[in-house]
Amino acid sequence: QTRQAHRDVAYERFTDAGPMAMLPMSGHRSALVWSVDDDRLDELLNLGDRDFAATAEQHFGQRLGRFEQAGKRSAYPLEMLRAETSTAPRVVLIGNAAHTLHPIAGQGFNLGIRDVAVLAELLDDAARQGIDPGDEQLLGRYESWRQRDQQWVARATDSLVRLFNNPLAPIRAARGLGLTALDNLPPAKHLLARGAMGLAGHLPRLAREGHTHD
Repeated sequence: QTRQAHRDVAYERFTDAGPMAMLPMSGHRSALVWSVDDDRLDELLNLGDRDFAATAEQHFGQRLGRFEQAGKRSAYPLEMLRAETSTAPRVVLIGNAAHTLHPIAGQGFNLGIRDVAVLAELLDDAARQGIDPGDEQLLGRYESWRQRDQQWVARATDSLVRLFNNPLAPIRAARGLGLTALDNLPPAKHLLARGAMGLAGHLPRLAREGHTHD
């Protein structure tokens, strides 16, 4: 819980102690997702609530004011996994069953939502045309439609992790300059944001802006 209201805004900071994301919840509460090295994990988990809140505030900064209260903490290992194929006879893997990503930039959930939107469209079309929902060609269309998006997001996420975990001074300087330049170029920033939200390329009906469905 932070002293200042988050105003329903999510934040991500790339710190020397690892990427930190603050995801808005009710009131002044936020969910903190902090990706740290294994050698620091036990130290953070063993801190008292007050000391942990102070440590998190020190690394995150004052954007949300003082970190007043810390809740229950848990940890799990981070690794990128992707199924070799998302389909099998009468089976479709979507979301985390098909791919798990590093939480940096929060793309895993977005990717799963796009999986659902594509599958819903294909099943809806199949029902309208009287096609078996387990039809091999239908599942093949899902596989080919989702493959490019899943591969791009997985590679981009992995590249971001490597970039922001690199401690070399020249890389850190170039990284900072790049972020500053991007922040001052609204068209490029908008294009990157649309790509991250999955609003580029061949979109399913549910993902198109202004979509209505009967």
